[in-house]
Amino acid sequence: MNKKYRLQLWICAALGWITSMPQAQASADPALLPQFQQQFNQQLQQAKVPGGAYAIVYKDQVLALGSYGVRAVGDNARVNADTVFRLASVSKTFAGNIMVQLSQQGRLDLQQPLKAYVPELQLKTAAIEQKVSVETILSQGSGFWAHAFEDLIEADQTPAQILPRLAELSPVCPPGRCYSYQNVLFGLLGRAAEQSTGRPYETLVSERVFAPLQMHTASYGLTGLLASRNKALPHQRGGKGWRTVKPKANFYRFPAAAGVNASARDLSQYLIAMLGYRPEVFSPALLGQLQQPLVKMPGKPRWPVWQQYRNASAWYGRGWRMVQYGDDKLYYHAGVVDGYRPYIAYSPATGYGLVLLTNAEADVTGKLAGWFWLQVLPGPQLAKHKHGATKKGAR
Repeated sequence: MNKKYRLQLWICAALGWITSMPQAQASADPALLPQFQQQFNQQLQQAKVPGGAYAIVYKDQVLALGSYGVRAVGDNARVNADTVFRLASVSKTFAGNIMVQLSQQGRLDLQQPLKAYVPELQLKTAAIEQKVSVETILSQGSGFWAHAFEDLIEADQTPAQILPRLAELSPVCPPGRCYSYQNVLFGLLGRAAEQSTGRPYETLVSERVFAPLQMHTASYGLTGLLASRNKALPHQRGGKGWRTVKPKANFYRFPAAAGVNASARDLSQYLIAMLGYRPEVFSPALLGQLQQPLVKMPGKPRWPVWQQYRNASAWYGRGWRMVQYGDDKLYYHAGVVDGYRPYIAYSPATGYGLVLLTNAEADVTGKLAGWFWLQVLPGPQLAKHKHGATKKGAR
């Protein structure tokens, strides 16, 4: 870490933009990689998933790029680190990045009503329109019922057809007060970015994220996926296994919510930047805002790794999910859409990041991610023994 960046970090910490400084361990665990490769192959093989890829990063290094299986059932083309997958809701992390960048540059105000940037948006009353800000949508705290009108996306209706239906929404809680996951409303953030800059949303992400991070295979939309020569096709259950299905345009029509395509290699560079090692692209001030918990999710995180922490809690921030455990946080997002299941996560406290991509909807990514973080995250300090020594919890 260079001196200039270290100084930036300390300034941002002092101003409250970063709540804790990364305290990654001195070196990566050499036993982790072969163990994870074994777990990855085993889980995909057991679920008969056609293909998948992963990336593991540590601080500013890509530790491993791995793959399994084929891009499509009945085809011999193998998945590799450059195979492109749909990212589904992992796309929301890119939207968070762009919206915060525009906010910090004075191009957009996160506290303004979303209607200020999307004039065609009509909610039930003018009072509701004034309360639903850009940030409440970005942090999944709109206050409306969860997954509102998502069934219309599934039914292949266009944004122009769905948008008028938003006037039917009634709040179930005040905006910003309760977690309420949305795709239709979140998709409107792309329009807000376009209105505030005069630039297409996809172009903004490409210029501000894909290009500077050298994410060479990343793209937006169905056209971008189909244009890739090295792409994983989606699969759904059929008979005793999986069958290839045609990629759909439906959720792609909401690019801020679910529009990105990318490879494991692309996302390894994205994680290194999110861990703070590309400050010329993602500044410490930007990361500080992206890492801020805003809306608390109900219940306690369920994975075994979180059960050892008495006060573990789940939150949604500006396009990222996060788990607060002790004094640290794990940042992540997952997704599922029409035959794909992606996952991305990083831990500033340990320096590790993980990407998982599959071309089937079997929930192997959740099992693999749970296993990985159980190995990597340290257990909490337990009560002192009678001789004064402390003991760490099971990893």
